[in-house]
Amino acid sequence: TQLETIPSSVKEEEKQGRRDLTDQMIFTIDGDDTKDIDDAISIKTLKNGNYELGVHIADVSHYVKDGTPLYDEAYNRGTSSYLADTVIPMLPHQLSNGICSLNPNEERLAMSCVMEIDQKGKTVNSEIFPSIIKSRKQMTYKNVNKIIEENTVPEGYEEFVDTLNKMHELAKIIRKSKIEKGYIDFEIDEPKIIVDENKKAIDVAKRIRGEGEKLIEDFMIAANEAVATTVFYMELPFIYRIHGEPAEEKIQSFLSFLNILGYHVNANIKKLTPKTIQDILNQLKDKEEYPIISAMLLRCMQKAVYDTNNIGHFGLASKCYTHFTSPIRRFPDLNV
Repeated sequence: TQLETIPSSVKEEEKQGRRDLTDQMIFTIDGDDTKDIDDAISIKTLKNGNYELGVHIADVSHYVKDGTPLYDEAYNRGTSSYLADTVIPMLPHQLSNGICSLNPNEERLAMSCVMEIDQKGKTVNSEIFPSIIKSRKQMTYKNVNKIIEENTVPEGYEEFVDTLNKMHELAKIIRKSKIEKGYIDFEIDEPKIIVDENKKAIDVAKRIRGEGEKLIEDFMIAANEAVATTVFYMELPFIYRIHGEPAEEKIQSFLSFLNILGYHVNANIKKLTPKTIQDILNQLKDKEEYPIISAMLLRCMQKAVYDTNNIGHFGLASKCYTHFTSPIRRFPDLNV
């Protein structure tokens, strides 16, 4: 019954009090078969030489309000579940693939996080506000990677080349600054299950993580940090995404295992920081067993969890982090 009240397009009265960004060049980048599009991006260069990065997230909370059947069902499911090429969505398709999905050339309600980022990758300013957007194009990682990695332009992408190159420039700056802070990249390969037309699994391939994938990851982390930091300093109750530091004894036993393999690593585990873990990985990069060693070190880490008490995120080397960029498929993001 509640679904019958959900519109299939944005109504005039819903635009009240929202900033109209429909004239801006905003677009989405996702996998080839993505139908639930949470996030869109935009970029400008400011007069002072800084970048203005816009991350625009589907405003699912406008349609899924606390105390309604849709909210209760989303709460029960917790997240969308993805298996092979199948999705069991957290929200009905009418929302997840329809009015909440940032589909191209359709007006959509969003929460925009617009950040001013300097040449060193530091967010010097940010503003978060409800908006109306219209995505110019539903891009794929494959095609974006052709532009920023190979310098070839797929058909239909011509007008976006300069913008994508500018975004890539900024993403590289952000990534460099994250690594300097201690961001830990375990470089664990993810499998992708290939299915035939009868949905039968026929192969397992390595999921590609190209420059386009990293760009979106970096931009989403920047937006999540900006939102978490803003709310933290407002001293409001909030859901953070936290990741505690690993137990010293776990790292000690890992180093003992390395000794058995004949590898000696210099590390000060009395004062564990993200940099310590990053340094251990760097010392092992060229070893034949690196993929296994890296996975073992990852298992020494704590699990990241949601909490109202912000202790920071060890793996991202972030003082303040949350998840707000996937409200179509993650319940905590919807609440944030």
